[in-house]
Amino acid sequence: AAFSELLANNAHPFYRNAILTKSGEERFIAWNNTTLQDSQGSIIGSISIGEDITEREKIEKIKDEFIGIVSHELRTPLTSIQMSLGLLKTGIYAKKPEKTQRMIEIALIDTNRLVNLVNDILDLERLESGRAVLERTLCSAADLMQQAVDGICAIATQQQISLIILPTDAQVWAAADAIIQTLTNLLSNAIKFSPANATIHLSAEQQTDFVVFKVSDRGRGIPADKLELIFGRFQQVDASDSREKGGTGLGLAICRSIIERHGGEIWAESILGEGSTFFFTLPLPLEIVYERQTDSRS
Repeated sequence: AAFSELLANNAHPFYRNAILTKSGEERFIAWNNTTLQDSQGSIIGSISIGEDITEREKIEKIKDEFIGIVSHELRTPLTSIQMSLGLLKTGIYAKKPEKTQRMIEIALIDTNRLVNLVNDILDLERLESGRAVLERTLCSAADLMQQAVDGICAIATQQQISLIILPTDAQVWAAADAIIQTLTNLLSNAIKFSPANATIHLSAEQQTDFVVFKVSDRGRGIPADKLELIFGRFQQVDASDSREKGGTGLGLAICRSIIERHGGEIWAESILGEGSTFFFTLPLPLEIVYERQTDSRS
């Protein structure tokens, strides 16, 4: 009777808790508990089924952190826009056209920042959810680099920065638009952190079964402990970069997602005060790989 009463009063159909494995690893378990009854309806025991939900918990944590960061990042430009327009509405600058113009400029800058942030968030979500369709074709590495340079050369000229593409006849199997977006993001970062009259170099070198792209600048460099972190969401080398240099902190995360979807890798090397080089790899077209394998056997 005491056992039945204990089961009846302390039965929790569902609950979760953390456990430690023999190796010392923490795992999260979700339990589904059911009481067992005999033919007279008396409780004679219980059965518990546990499901390891550690990975699900990690995903939920990442999602919660992402939502929290996005909320903050969206709130900042929205607050600035609201304040600028609020000041204009009061009429306080009615007789100060230069102040009025400045408030409009601030609102426009933050509106553009907001649009870029939303676009980057949507791009990243589509890529990481697998909903973005990357249609791969045979692409010339030189053409991909040239299209990226053409799209950003006006900004480089404005900043008095030269963009140089080293000759290459390498070909890759890739989604052209996505790779151009990757190159554009890397070039944009290189331009932002390069001094006036600097030169940025682009190259693509064919290896055994892949092509290595490089974007090199002579900017301020990146600390060694930040070389991996910068590819995360909303990561900046310096917290003030978002305000001073612009950008959403999602560009490199988008680059990583695009390259990994292609089966490649992306990384950075840097020397403080001397500059940085960003690398990424893309697979060779299958026919080239096959030809090389055939040649090596003959």
